[in-house]
Amino acid sequence: MKQLDKKTFLALWLFNPFISAIYVFRNFKENVHIAPYLLLSFFFGLSFVVSTTGGDSERYAAELVRYHQDSVSLVQVLDEAYGEGGSKLDIYQPFLTWFVSIFTENTKILFSIFAVVFGYFWFKTLIIIRSHINIPLKGIALLTFILLALTNPIWQINGVRMWTAVAVFFYGIVLIHLKKEKKGWFFLVLPVFIHFSLIASLGLYIAYTLLPSKNTTILLIIFIASFFLGQLDLNFVRETFALLPGMIQSKEAYLGEEYVEVLSEKKADHALHFLLAGILQKYIFFSMVIIIYYYGVFKRNLLDKNLKIFFPMALFFLSFSNIASSVPSGGRFAVLSNLILMTIFLLFLNYNVKLTRSINFLLRITMVFVIVFLIRTGMESVGPFFFIGNPILNWLIVDSPIIEFIKSPF
Repeated sequence: MKQLDKKTFLALWLFNPFISAIYVFRNFKENVHIAPYLLLSFFFGLSFVVSTTGGDSERYAAELVRYHQDSVSLVQVLDEAYGEGGSKLDIYQPFLTWFVSIFTENTKILFSIFAVVFGYFWFKTLIIIRSHINIPLKGIALLTFILLALTNPIWQINGVRMWTAVAVFFYGIVLIHLKKEKKGWFFLVLPVFIHFSLIASLGLYIAYTLLPSKNTTILLIIFIASFFLGQLDLNFVRETFALLPGMIQSKEAYLGEEYVEVLSEKKADHALHFLLAGILQKYIFFSMVIIIYYYGVFKRNLLDKNLKIFFPMALFFLSFSNIASSVPSGGRFAVLSNLILMTIFLLFLNYNVKLTRSINFLLRITMVFVIVFLIRTGMESVGPFFFIGNPILNWLIVDSPIIEFIKSPF
């Protein structure tokens, strides 16, 4: 296929980045250089609509303005984060916000940088995975790849700490197991400094590597049990927190009754399509597990080394996330588990296994619904000028979420 013409791309990007994105994505497998994707990420951050309803991005924007107007020093930022009474364990977002505040209080610059960092890991990971897909990207394979891309998409910079950390960690796993590069370990440790909770993922990965036996059938049984029965006693978790260092105990608020109640109220306020999409996603991933096990282990048709390593790992991570989902915000760990699982499923599809017509139809129709829902969620973070604007125009305007114009059909 035709390689990307850099001059054509740059001209399209300056005129309308959304059109330039179509130009890049139509030959995604061949366009492996990261620079065009970083420009697209920059434009997304430039066009990003900061939350006005209590989202994390609203707090980041307020911090930037305060740091700039009060000329807050790095020492003060570190004292707020790590001094007595401080509650942060990670340095990425506070330090970057402070650094930008030296020059400006313009939130467009801050979120453009957030987006470029996120986009680097997001796109690099997708490029690597795409290079390992040997079949035409259509049908179930195409839908799975889109779902993979949208499971932790770039608009997650609304909660930049957690989701950038997940993107970096997943990139590390892909480097280690698909590219066979040991430097991936660096990207497993780095996320701990972006969001404290990724220390659990790092510990889980180390525990998996140390398992004396990685029997797939046993891990499948544990996964199924955790899927239907896995629950954690919240009081037990709170008691465990009391044994941890003070800095980590500062996060016990995530286990408090008030926080539980807030999350419950938010869940109750969600429309039916929110709840349905969550249920469908859960059973899409459950179906992927069963399909891979049936064809790859039970029928012993698949001998791919990557599958033999990745699949038990996915079951291990999925079992943990099923149990963790009973803890407030614990369901966030499912994102990493699902990313690993979908990578395996794409490798599995390389074998051109013929699924039954009914399974094929059900997977397609549920995936399409979930993908539409995830795109609809992304529309809360961009306005109309994301599609019709350009870097100069979008620098000058303040946009409103496009979902305000299109959400009525949902």
